[in-house]
Amino acid sequence: GPTPLLADLVVLALGHLDAEPDDEQRALASFAAEHQLTYLPPEFTADSDLTGLRPGEPVIVRGFGLAFIDLMVLLTEGRGGRYTDDGPGGTLTYHPSGREPVLHVGSRRGVPYHSKLGYPLRGEAPPLPRFFGPAQVDAVLARPGPRDFRRDVWPLIEKELGFAHYHRLFTAHPHRTAVDWRDFEEKYAACDPGGPALRALVAASVPDPADRLDLDALDRPLAGLRYDGADALQDGLRGYIEADLARAHDPAHSPDLAVFLALLSVYGQLTRLGDLGPWWHGFFSYVASGPPGPRLRGLLALSRAGVVRFLGADLTVTADPERGVFRAAGASVPGHAVEARALVEARLPA
Repeated sequence: GPTPLLADLVVLALGHLDAEPDDEQRALASFAAEHQLTYLPPEFTADSDLTGLRPGEPVIVRGFGLAFIDLMVLLTEGRGGRYTDDGPGGTLTYHPSGREPVLHVGSRRGVPYHSKLGYPLRGEAPPLPRFFGPAQVDAVLARPGPRDFRRDVWPLIEKELGFAHYHRLFTAHPHRTAVDWRDFEEKYAACDPGGPALRALVAASVPDPADRLDLDALDRPLAGLRYDGADALQDGLRGYIEADLARAHDPAHSPDLAVFLALLSVYGQLTRLGDLGPWWHGFFSYVASGPPGPRLRGLLALSRAGVVRFLGADLTVTADPERGVFRAAGASVPGHAVEARALVEARLPA
């Protein structure tokens, strides 16, 4: 307008923006152009030109979050495929149109984001924030020198998530605990996060290891797991996804909902600390912002139909100049690799 508008805050509500490619993306794009391959860099999936992903041909997909789910939908239902449902609580069957490529998908974790939870909170919610609130953020901001997320922030988050988990376990499922909540809470407050005293307290107070919060195992469920072959990996991943779906719809696991609420509380506090790097945002999205259950049921059907193939964890992608293709391999099946003339980075740009 003719008169400038003065404001203290500007919000850019422009959706997903493009970004300049990094060195690896430029090299992969150049390799693709040289060898007449298809390379799709990180971008908003709905804006991608998918015409280069041809029916029946293998496509390497790097990324297993919501961008992958969008890609999966566009290349299956979006190309005329359809599902039939075997009934309530049953499995889906995918009926291909014949226009789908074969998606070979992997990532650092090697598993899709956790399913959205399918039950409401009943009973007492964890009183949050408890160990990561305004006072703790003030203390972090007041520390001299550069801030380190793992050293200065993550231990507080870890203790907050654990508090929410165990508050819910003790108050909603007391038969699965061995001590009084008040006694546990007092001792928990005195423990260093992740330290031996806390581990000993939890082991003595929560008899079943399955009821204990293990954030490392949550973050890297395939760490250290090795499969005898690609088919064994497909079976293993389908079992993992089926178990995740069942857990997400079973209130017996309601401490998961408490952890979700704690993640939201933590996220609100972290806005004062600025950019914390990609790991935290990836962890938050993986645990708290995954696909709805029906999308994971569809993924299982696509896997059974052979339209999606899992590559496992710690995915590496290289350009093979001798064969003129992309190669992908994961740590979950040693010695196994896939070649393709198409590579999709299924994630949003930084």
